[in-house]
Amino acid sequence: MDDMNTLLLWSAMLFLIIFAAVRLAISPLIDKQSEPSEESDDFVKLRDIEVLSDSELEEIIEFYQKNDLINKDYEQYENYSCALKELKEIGYLSEEQYSSKMTALNDYFKVN
Repeated sequence: MDDMNTLLLWSAMLFLIIFAAVRLAISPLIDKQSEPSEESDDFVKLRDIEVLSDSELEEIIEFYQKNDLINKDYEQYENYSCALKELKEIGYLSEEQYSSKMTALNDYFKVN
């Protein structure tokens, strides 16, 4: 009987540990998903009260998605640019190599 109680106690503790770990792991993902829907909810409500048409709502959602992609690309560009600048500053890249790599980076991200 004592072994059964110990096994039950260990099982409950293991369950709680796994539950807490999974909960902590997925909470940031849940938070990130809720943010865009709050913005689009306002637009859906505007459509529901007939301020926006269905086609306007679709255009607005596409516009926001495109801008989000552009912002992510720009953040990525900034990160890569800073990394190359740091390599130049520590002496790994010469000025000529840095310029060449920045040109390639600008071409890839279509930055003027």
